[in-house]
Amino acid sequence: MNHPTGVVVGVGLDPAAIAEPIAAGDPALTRSVHEDLLESLAIHGRLVFTSENDRQSFVEKIPQLPSSVSKLWEALLSSGRIKFEVLDPPVDPGIAQSLEAQEIADHLAGRVDLVLLEREHAELLGVPPDEFSIQAPGGEPELGRLSTATHTGSLSRARQLVDAPIREGDNREEIWDSRLAPFVDVSKAIVVYDRYAGVHAARRYVYDLRSRDGMTWFLGRVGMFPGRRVRLVTAVMDDDGGRPMDASVIADGLQRLRWAMGERDVQLDVVLIPDGAQRFGHDRHIRFGDRVALSLGPGLQTFSRPVADETVVVARLPITDAKERERGTERHQLRPPTEGWITNRRSAG
Repeated sequence: MNHPTGVVVGVGLDPAAIAEPIAAGDPALTRSVHEDLLESLAIHGRLVFTSENDRQSFVEKIPQLPSSVSKLWEALLSSGRIKFEVLDPPVDPGIAQSLEAQEIADHLAGRVDLVLLEREHAELLGVPPDEFSIQAPGGEPELGRLSTATHTGSLSRARQLVDAPIREGDNREEIWDSRLAPFVDVSKAIVVYDRYAGVHAARRYVYDLRSRDGMTWFLGRVGMFPGRRVRLVTAVMDDDGGRPMDASVIADGLQRLRWAMGERDVQLDVVLIPDGAQRFGHDRHIRFGDRVALSLGPGLQTFSRPVADETVVVARLPITDAKERERGTERHQLRPPTEGWITNRRSAG
């Protein structure tokens, strides 16, 4: 049975499909189709090749595209915004040589969500001319044409899922599995821009209040993907209900939070901002490298409980806007001690 696609889709590609003419005599339409596909791949795509030969064949076909289109592909590929995977051991026959949908299902089910093909190849495998795609026998992968890739079920669901609100009663582990973990998997660096994350850590770890904090849950989950770096931009305050919340207190809370991660291979970098609306508004977001930035009203406190206790709107921010917000706030940051606000080494205690 086909399983729902998450926010990042494993896309298998017939190398020949990339150079197939899309709109003869209409370069603008051809460029538009490729622009839409590249935008989807930059956020939701993970290209999967059945062998190193297939990957190399794909790369060699990029220069064969119309100049304006090839430049788009080359810019995106050189930026590293799309993750590549070559199956090991390689699959033989590859996608281009597979003549039956069952053969693709046997080799790629569970490893690829979507396979993009040339028009004639797609028709041979059973994709009707008036449909965008079909499911392979057994329900996966989805088979479609490269020329209409953005209309396939896998990419359509991915777009809908990333923008869907988190509804009251939603389980945070399910949100992690379908919406957050796939972005962490393809992002080495993550930025958490959250005014109150440091305060919540201090409440829990410094003042021993019966207070939950979403940062502990989030960082623990990120730590399941070795080698990730999380940059936290958060605020310090004069006090919180009479309890000091200056830089030393916030840093102490975040240090204890980091130590609570034990030996998890995750790097936490901390930027502390003096509180003030002119420096740090109520805006909060999580940015997954250059893939996507998601704005959450309550920030990481959305995940402080196993199930959401209210409906939270999720808004996608342009990457440039998210980075500008971060830079604008970080101009006001407090100067850290020489050794930094926290250490990522294990606690001696």
